[in-house]
Amino acid sequence: MIAERFISTRARTWEDKDANGRPLRRTLGIAVLGGATLDSEENYLMKKFFSAAGAVSIENQARI
Repeated sequence: MIAERFISTRARTWEDKDANGRPLRRTLGIAVLGGATLDSEENYLMKKFFSAAGAVSIENQARI
């Protein structure tokens, strides 16, 4: 169910080009917030995955 919602949101909110025809290849319908309980490798993989999926808003909470 999560994968289906992710894919449908991405398809529904996908922006391929702007008004001037310049390529965007992004979605503003998906945002990601990584937590401090994840280690650097997990956050790196999440960043790579969601960036490849076109998400623009990706943040990770730092450990202190």
